[in-house]
Amino acid sequence: MGDDTILVDTSDNVCTLTLNRPQVMNAVNLELIDSLQGALEQIGRNNAIRVVVLTGSGNNFCSGADLNLLWEAGDAPDSLNLLRQIKKLILQLRELPQPIVSRVRGVAYGFGANLALASDFVLAAHQARFCEVFVNINTVPDGGGIYFLPRLVGMARARELAMLGDEISGRRAADIGLIFRSVPDEELDQAVNQLAERLAEKETAAISLIKEGLDASGDMILSQVLEWEGAHQAVMLQTREHKSKLEQLLKMKAERKTGAN
Repeated sequence: MGDDTILVDTSDNVCTLTLNRPQVMNAVNLELIDSLQGALEQIGRNNAIRVVVLTGSGNNFCSGADLNLLWEAGDAPDSLNLLRQIKKLILQLRELPQPIVSRVRGVAYGFGANLALASDFVLAAHQARFCEVFVNINTVPDGGGIYFLPRLVGMARARELAMLGDEISGRRAADIGLIFRSVPDEELDQAVNQLAERLAEKETAAISLIKEGLDASGDMILSQVLEWEGAHQAVMLQTREHKSKLEQLLKMKAERKTGAN
């Protein structure tokens, strides 16, 4: 990658991607989008990476699209090309084999909020600030907000967030189910690290299929979900990793039975 708008740090099997434009609260420009896409492509091919942590430098996660980017977007076809780049990025996040944990401090506004929601887990400081700001500037959500909001909090809350455009705290976001969890700021790093460690213990193949199935389930009826589960379960039951786990469980069961006697 030719710039430093994204910082990449890999420790053991966890890769941390840091949005790195702190002077503008990590607002997104084309360079940042390109860099994040490139980083995700590399991560997706790296089997040694088990978990991705997405965060922002300084005291903020992401303030949304850079205002200069919006002002210079040009005519409707140019704007549509920009939104297609955003579409590609969000789909990359959802289709990445590894689980993604967003660590949110400060603001997660507009596209920044929906970028966080595109991850698998969002952990935020109690005082973090989320806002679907789009209606306040006379536009509609991007970055998948229209998709994520009703699925996370239901249609009534989705209307509240998207149509009123009010700011809510990390604590409130957790209370209504918009995000996974909020904690005091001083505990955020530890909470993210603990979650990443737990996720890193899981097999990426299973995590990837669970991500895929959960996303697809909203467009399926029960019989289709059961068919999807059956087809993928039949394959996963044959994997070496599953048989190894099953062998361990059977051994533990035999040991408990022996001990009871």
